[in-house]
Amino acid sequence: MTIALVAIGCGDDAAIRPGDIRSYSTPRSVTASSTVSRGQSRGEQAPSPRVRYDVPEGWADGNAGGLRLATLLIGDGVDRQEVTVIPASGTLENNVARWIGQLDASADEAQRQQAAAKAVADAKRIDVDGSSATVVLLLDPAAMAGDEAGEAILGAMVPVGGAASLFVKFKGRADVARREQENFERFVSSLRWN
Repeated sequence: MTIALVAIGCGDDAAIRPGDIRSYSTPRSVTASSTVSRGQSRGEQAPSPRVRYDVPEGWADGNAGGLRLATLLIGDGVDRQEVTVIPASGTLENNVARWIGQLDASADEAQRQQAAAKAVADAKRIDVDGSSATVVLLLDPAAMAGDEAGEAILGAMVPVGGAASLFVKFKGRADVARREQENFERFVSSLRWN
């Protein structure tokens, strides 16, 4: 019996060798990178601004990357919580219903839609660079019953033109969400984009 091994490839130029490092560049959309309006060291060259913002007192600027235009950190160590900014589409109601599902997996679709409609109706509207942003505070069943160890989502949708929006989201302990809600709203209102 004879076994033949055939290797098919693109030639020696495409072969991967030890230590081979390859990079690829793809064009990014207008909102693909971020800078901060404070917190940069002197002489540090910032990338061309796409999203700018003020970092609230007690928060720290984290890393942007992937879909995240910005990540802000609240607290430190094991108690560290995140606020993220991502570009997305979809209606506020659909995103709020999805967030409600993240807080209460037992809620069926009809319950999530009903709760989302109420949350959006009760939401706070704030001005963000001439656009009207909507801010919601959502609580899981434990937090609604008064348990501060329950979870919450602070979410905001900021229209940036056409069907595009920036979604700002905090998901964490309810006591932190309540304590940081004013800072969250101040952060959202400071957002600026090109």
